Amino acid sequence: MSATGRYVHRRGIHCESACQCAVLAAGGYEVEEEIVFGLDGGFGFSFFPANGDAPDIAVGKQTIMPLRASRLMGVEVATHAPKSGAGLAKLLESAPAVMTRVDLGLLPYWGLDGRSSFGGYFVNVVRPLGSDAFEVSDPAFDEPVAVSAAELQAARSSRNSPPLNPDWRVYVFGAPRRTPQLDLVGPVAVRNLCREMLRPGSRQAGIPGMKLLATTAVTWPQSKRGEVEDVDSAGRAVRTDALARQLLHLGRQIESFGTGGGLFRPMIGRFLTRMADSTGDARYADAAGRFLDSGRLWSNLGSALLTAGTATARDDLKTLVDAVADTARSAMDVEKRALTALTTL
Repeated sequence: MSATGRYVHRRGIHCESACQCAVLAAGGYEVEEEIVFGLDGGFGFSFFPANGDAPDIAVGKQTIMPLRASRLMGVEVATHAPKSGAGLAKLLESAPAVMTRVDLGLLPYWGLDGRSSFGGYFVNVVRPLGSDAFEVSDPAFDEPVAVSAAELQAARSSRNSPPLNPDWRVYVFGAPRRTPQLDLVGPVAVRNLCREMLRPGSRQAGIPGMKLLATTAVTWPQSKRGEVEDVDSAGRAVRTDALARQLLHLGRQIESFGTGGGLFRPMIGRFLTRMADSTGDARYADAAGRFLDSGRLWSNLGSALLTAGTATARDDLKTLVDAVADTARSAMDVEKRALTALTTL
């Protein structure tokens, strides 16, 4: 809790939305996480092939921190880039918490020791703990955690996760000035979602990005070869096959890295269910059901990849590669039907 006594740590599903909700609650405004997630407009799919045997990255979003929900609520959000603990502490003198983007793999309490990187993760920094540490509120954990200033500095400045490096960014939220009417602003968010998923302007994003994952995955047995370092589920450093590392990292990207499971698909399904309730239009509920179906496809895949871990024989890994391609194609078909139906609203 901050010195003002207003910030209260809470668990959440999606790091970015949950952190925003906690900061908004500190300002006296309670909003459901799926509403912030849906109105923010970042949902989608992005696929970033990596060079050589480094793991390719799949993300269930197309935009990081778009701040559309905040604008709809009349919240002023100031962006800063303090490059020292002192600069971060200075911002906390006038804010109950600040939201910062980090490389999850360098947060010590995740136990990944920098061997798995994801620079699109968010936490709230609540207060300094003396001169060399901070209290961090991570919605994936039950309680706030203490992180040294040096470790937080490393996570905020990481260059290990291109093109998702955090680049020092910190966000300070003002107080909400209005409550968005979901039946009025929600349809606009849904139309944007459909446009950006169906016609994203990049073959690495949206429906084309899912197709790219399906076609790229089948090449992994050739491109992801050799012995590499990784971290197992217990946080122990291990030597493993590059293909095993790729599949394990994809499992984490689907299920573990602030997605709430299912690559955000259940979460957007809940937003669309709220849209159906708010507007009285059952077509939103139909689309919600399809995204929940897609979420189950992704979760089944993610769970299988995490269960396989780093110790699976290479022939079995090739079977999992086929499952990645099959799931991407199946989910793409389900989501395309949902999105196409939503464009008629």
